[in-house]
Amino acid sequence: MVRLLTLIFLSLLVFSCSTKKVAITKSLVKTKTDSVVVEKKDSVAFQQNAISIKEDIDEIEIVPIDASKPLVIGGKEYFNAAVKIKKTKREVVDSTKTTVAVSDYKQTEVSKEETKETYNKSVDKKPSAMNMAWLLLIPIAILSIRLFLKK
Repeated sequence: MVRLLTLIFLSLLVFSCSTKKVAITKSLVKTKTDSVVVEKKDSVAFQQNAISIKEDIDEIEIVPIDASKPLVIGGKEYFNAAVKIKKTKREVVDSTKTTVAVSDYKQTEVSKEETKETYNKSVDKKPSAMNMAWLLLIPIAILSIRLFLKK
């Protein structure tokens, strides 16, 4: 009888339902980059003009009173002619001053944020060939109970 009970308990230890394999993979990547570039340019340009224009115009116009008589100027005789004398003095001065101020402000922002989380869990459960062997315990138990009751 002891042998039979020992055989039943050992058979329960030998037979298992299946094997289980678990593989867990965890990955966490976190990258954060921030940068700000500020560029400021100030420039001032001056332009001063000093332009002076002088004009002297001498114009002479002589018109004879009597067109039938000759006109004598500097020893030369002119018939039926008109002479015009005109003197003009003109001076133009340009002394303008120009100031140009340019201010340039440039701001560039670069932001890179990378977050990667990976969690893999893999369960590999392979059925055993002895998976159905526990059904053999039922007839063994019935036989052992019958043998026990006969004695």
